[in-house]
Amino acid sequence: MKMNELKLVYFSPTGTTRKVIMETASRIDLKSVSYDLSVHKEKKPSLKFKNNDFVIFGIPVYAGRVPATFLQYFENLSGKNTPAALIATYGCREYEDALLELKNEVESRGFKVIGAAAFPTEHSIVRSIGLGRPNKEDFKTISDFGVQLNRRIHSESSFDHIQISVPGNTPYRKPGAASLVPKADPSLCTECGSCAKVCPSGAISQKDPKKSDKKLCISCQKCVRICKQKARYVSGMKMRMLTDKLNKVCKSDKDAEVFL
Repeated sequence: MKMNELKLVYFSPTGTTRKVIMETASRIDLKSVSYDLSVHKEKKPSLKFKNNDFVIFGIPVYAGRVPATFLQYFENLSGKNTPAALIATYGCREYEDALLELKNEVESRGFKVIGAAAFPTEHSIVRSIGLGRPNKEDFKTISDFGVQLNRRIHSESSFDHIQISVPGNTPYRKPGAASLVPKADPSLCTECGSCAKVCPSGAISQKDPKKSDKKLCISCQKCVRICKQKARYVSGMKMRMLTDKLNKVCKSDKDAEVFL
């Protein structure tokens, strides 16, 4: 099959998933088009792909699941037996049902999964866990995943015979609630609105960026990282409690898992 274009559909509030998906894409011999769904959009874009497109979906894992914010964009997603690969990044705990959930979601919308991978990365909240990952060795593995995908899409005349199995269970584990909703220090906040503009879930008020909707917040910490005034923060006590909890269940030396 003569392939058309490489489409990159990803959710990456803090940029790590984007790095991984771009490294994978760099090894694929197709012109690429990116759909970064990390910034909240009231009007969801139409994501319709041809049977000779190749789509890579990339997500960070939140509490063992695909971020619900990302799945909101699937309302306008469709393929025509379009070949696809899946990438999940996770903060060195477990990715649990995330890959299976993503696989089921894309296949139900007309895609054929021909490869998948889960890559351990630096934890987005407690950054001392998996510090510096993906590292040099990780990038070699990520690059090799791209090379193998490239070989597959350019050597196969049809993908119908390919059957990819990934770990996970149904029903999926119960989604976790946002555990660390950042606050704004009124003495430092200049109300520039930068945090509101980049919030993936639309949880920060455009009119009053000091306010956050706890029900919409997904604890991605993007607002904390982007604030130049350092006005956005998480309670020190809550952070210490989460750090102690995660240090018991996370392992910074986790290995990548690839499914081809």
